[in-house]
Amino acid sequence: MARYLYADHILEAFNVFHRPLHLDEVATYVAEMEAKTVDEVRLAVDNTLTAGWMHGFLATKEGLFTLVCGYWDETQPIGGRKGKHHTAQAMLRSS
Repeated sequence: MARYLYADHILEAFNVFHRPLHLDEVATYVAEMEAKTVDEVRLAVDNTLTAGWMHGFLATKEGLFTLVCGYWDETQPIGGRKGKHHTAQAMLRSS
């Protein structure tokens, strides 16, 4: 789990910038928050972004990462875990 150490800072970066971000932008933000160099955090940030993409939390297009959950664009949420949660809640209530 140590490899995903910066996940909170990565989510914060998406919240602060409200737009798709490139790996270098996210790594720079995390480095500033951790008072480290970009080279020190780049691999961990890359691993975390890749894991987020593999698990469906992030989308990537032309080298830019975007949150899939509609975190900052609530007018057009794209499924994600939140949608599944609401479905499960409705099923539990109907039983």
